[in-house]
Amino acid sequence: MVILIAGSTGLVGGHAALKLKERGHRVLALARGGRFHPKSGRLLDAGIEVLDGDFTRPDSLFAACSGVEAVVTTATSMPSGADEGLRRVDHEGTLSLIGAATRQGVRRFVYTSYSGNIQEACALSTAKRDCETRLLSGPMEAVILRPSYFMEAWLSPALGFDPAGGAARICGSGEAKVSYISAFDVADFAVAATTKIYPQKNVVLEMGGPEPLSQLDAVFLFEQALGKEIKPDHVAVEVLRAQQQSSDPLQRTFAALMLGYANGDIVKDAASSAQAHGIRLASVAEYAAGFHARAAASSP
Repeated sequence: MVILIAGSTGLVGGHAALKLKERGHRVLALARGGRFHPKSGRLLDAGIEVLDGDFTRPDSLFAACSGVEAVVTTATSMPSGADEGLRRVDHEGTLSLIGAATRQGVRRFVYTSYSGNIQEACALSTAKRDCETRLLSGPMEAVILRPSYFMEAWLSPALGFDPAGGAARICGSGEAKVSYISAFDVADFAVAATTKIYPQKNVVLEMGGPEPLSQLDAVFLFEQALGKEIKPDHVAVEVLRAQQQSSDPLQRTFAALMLGYANGDIVKDAASSAQAHGIRLASVAEYAAGFHARAAASSP
């Protein structure tokens, strides 16, 4: 099968591209600058063709979709949202890719959205739901991936969760449960969804980890793994609501995601969905143990 991956220079898309290539498919990767993109090396080394394409240039997307049987997109402007990325990439750019794939006769489109339980209004939510609607009403077979919160992002120093430093930012009370999922498992879902035969034209997959945990549960698991106390730093829901009133779409989006996080996101039947796609879900406990091992290996 000829498969085009948009977002292949990122964690999820890159992992999916390499796995699809390992399975014998012809994989095309879309990247600004093509083979000269600074993160194209591992794709080229794996024998993946890297095409020059940009979500802000619809003509490049149309050309990239020529002769393609399936498109997988994990592309997003988050977390930077630079140069009006939420509008130009997540919204208008993705709609352009859907349009290009439709006109080129692509059979299947796998789209990485986010959990249907996240209801807070923001630019990212508008983009995700609009793209879902366009796909589900179009002629292509559509598979919508709706993962819960990525443990590699939300349980990382980048978002204030710094177990090595002994501190953890907690949104709200920290007691609501979240179906944390590994980004690598999301990539595996994308791989399986690209070729799986479904009984219906359109499929929406709500995806989560093996066990819903609260933010405070996650803190405890990291304390056990690292053998040290981690101090929670709570951000009140009222503070997040105030941030949501910002004039900056990126700040409103971060606030909306943190409010959704504070409210919790339990994905029902996550384990059975993973089993149906041949995926073993990684746990937060395993991620915490791996975090400890990596921290120990990097210590002088």
